[in-house]
Amino acid sequence: MRSPSAADLWAVLDRERLQSRLARLVQIPSENPPGNELEAAELTAGYCRELGFDVELHEADAGRPSVVARRSFGEGPTLAFCSHIDVVPAGDPSLWRVPPYGAVVEGDILHGRGSADAKGPIAAALEAVALLLAADVDMAGTLELDLVADEEAMGFRGAGYLVEQGIVAPDVAVVGEPTSLRVVRAQRGANWFRIYTHGLAGHGSAPERGINAIKHMAEIVLRLEEELPDVAHDVLGAPTLNVGTIAGGEKVNIIPAACVIEVDRRTIPGETGESVRAGIERAVERAKERFPDLNATVESAFSCSPFEVSDTSPVVTAAIAAVGDATDRPPEIIGFRGASDARFLFEAGADVIVLGPGDIALAHTAREHISLDELAQGAVAYALTFARLLDADSAYAGGSAGSVGRPVVASGERDE
Repeated sequence: MRSPSAADLWAVLDRERLQSRLARLVQIPSENPPGNELEAAELTAGYCRELGFDVELHEADAGRPSVVARRSFGEGPTLAFCSHIDVVPAGDPSLWRVPPYGAVVEGDILHGRGSADAKGPIAAALEAVALLLAADVDMAGTLELDLVADEEAMGFRGAGYLVEQGIVAPDVAVVGEPTSLRVVRAQRGANWFRIYTHGLAGHGSAPERGINAIKHMAEIVLRLEEELPDVAHDVLGAPTLNVGTIAGGEKVNIIPAACVIEVDRRTIPGETGESVRAGIERAVERAKERFPDLNATVESAFSCSPFEVSDTSPVVTAAIAAVGDATDRPPEIIGFRGASDARFLFEAGADVIVLGPGDIALAHTAREHISLDELAQGAVAYALTFARLLDADSAYAGGSAGSVGRPVVASGERDE
């Protein structure tokens, strides 16, 4: 079969197999921290082998493998589906109405940690491959499943490691995260800073004899948001800044000699790490206008860049059409406010979208669950997307279509 329809794929979808695979994945507590991905990696590797993939396991850290599975359909581009097998800790079991790793099913709902984020998308992608094989769909190129560790700790030991080592370098990629089957074509960047103020201790009864590091930090905090640029992105909105932690002082009657804050600055395409740091440092200089004796140090703790692909990119248009066909409703394009592993694949040169069944608002909560109907729609949507991107006449046939990301500064959803 050259180009399957949604009806062709619904006809061969096996709901019992789809639900069973997801339940088995959810029942594995692959929590990160500490990083217990081994059992989940072995299970997903087995599923990939059943589907005829050549499977490799790669470890940045011993006992924490990521699965890289490839199946070739002849000459053509490499399409990667990337999602993560780790989950955030379930926390206090008493906060859950059902056991967090019980994979309890009630009607259309399967409950449990990871059901949406992101074992649901993984189960849907595995079923998508089974649908394409059952429907005997003609494809050209290589389909790669990257089922990775460490995403919940920013991904450097999972997808980041695979890209850094040159193990994966796809032409086009679909990253599986719970987006309620909305197509994500852009993602904000994150820059985390620590700012230290250095003062002089003294007795609290004589503040004029010391230098109050907390008072100086308070002025910096007030100035930080004033340095946010007045720009916005059509699907990501405006850049943001959050002062997330503060620590300082020793005792109520001692002038504090030190204070430190941690700042989370989210960026949109067109901003750089350098431009963001410059804004932080301008805020410090403006604080010195009020307190000339202010002494501060700015330290970068973490940085990842924003990205976007055009809404006319082949991967976006293929996914939009697929979601519309699978769900029989108008598809949506959105942006991710937070971070995902998509940034690594974009930096490796791939055109990237984020797409998957499940509600991001339920991720990391004691109410996490997924609709089994939406899970099935996700499997069909993935299958249609894969088939269209690996069609012999697709824009990626014969090699990469080239990254169509474009930085935009003009006047969504995931939180990490």
